[in-house]
Amino acid sequence: MNLPHTRTAEAPPAPRPGAALAALAAAQFTVATSIVNVALPQIGAGVGLSDGGTTWVVNAYGLAFGALLLAGGRAADLLGRRRVLVLGLALFAVASLTAGLASSASVLIAARAVQGLGAAAIAPAALALAMNLFPPGPGRGRALGVWGAVSGAGGAGGVLLGGVLTQAWGWPWIFHSVALGTALVLVAVVVLVPRTAGRTTGRFDLLGTTVVTVALTCLVWGLTTARGAGWTDARVLGSLVGAAVLLAAFAVIERRRPDALMPPRLFATGRVAAGNVLMALLGPCGSRCSSSCRSTSSRSSG
Repeated sequence: MNLPHTRTAEAPPAPRPGAALAALAAAQFTVATSIVNVALPQIGAGVGLSDGGTTWVVNAYGLAFGALLLAGGRAADLLGRRRVLVLGLALFAVASLTAGLASSASVLIAARAVQGLGAAAIAPAALALAMNLFPPGPGRGRALGVWGAVSGAGGAGGVLLGGVLTQAWGWPWIFHSVALGTALVLVAVVVLVPRTAGRTTGRFDLLGTTVVTVALTCLVWGLTTARGAGWTDARVLGSLVGAAVLLAAFAVIERRRPDALMPPRLFATGRVAAGNVLMALLGPCGSRCSSSCRSTSSRSSG
């Protein structure tokens, strides 16, 4: 029996699926790029951060991104994936511009956290929209191949581009270039991605979302802090234990709620379960697949 929020209005095929996929892959590139990492010494000197403090220029983004991905995927399901993607891109662009203009460490780190919030909306919505463009089969397989290649290119390309921009014009241009590129991607998404992309009926699982967001925050914070403080640090151990307890509580909560953020049936289908386990092993950012997995599961169970 299908739960109330599993009925999804499928979008008709896009007239230009290749162009739409390119726009969505560009959106994924914006959140996958590691353009900031190479410029951390210059950024620290520019806003008065110590060597240890510069890690939070990276961690603030990763913490917000990893903790809010599941919530971003569910919001995309309920509010419309294209709408959430557009809002996420706009937020990401504004936060990037703010980071480039920042003259203090607090403003920069806050802007990076807001970037992570935008990325948590972009990643699941863009992937789900990309899957909607192609029916199951070779076409979808090729689309996933493009997606994986773009995600991988974000790391290598970001390091190269970040170094060039920092040497040529200074570290603020890292963020200015991201803001400009994101604005262009936003225009491409508005023009090329169909307005009629599917959305799901149902309610937002506030309790489950709150518990899993706090759990993922503890998990990501513990993992990032362990790099400097060590795995035996009391704060790290407390954070990781807290994450484990909250994730266990989340599993219990989801079994009892009709509008669960992550319905247990997602793990009843062998391929979906294997994919979820694999992405979980890759890290919290793997939860960006939840929105598309939910759609796949609902179609197969219906």
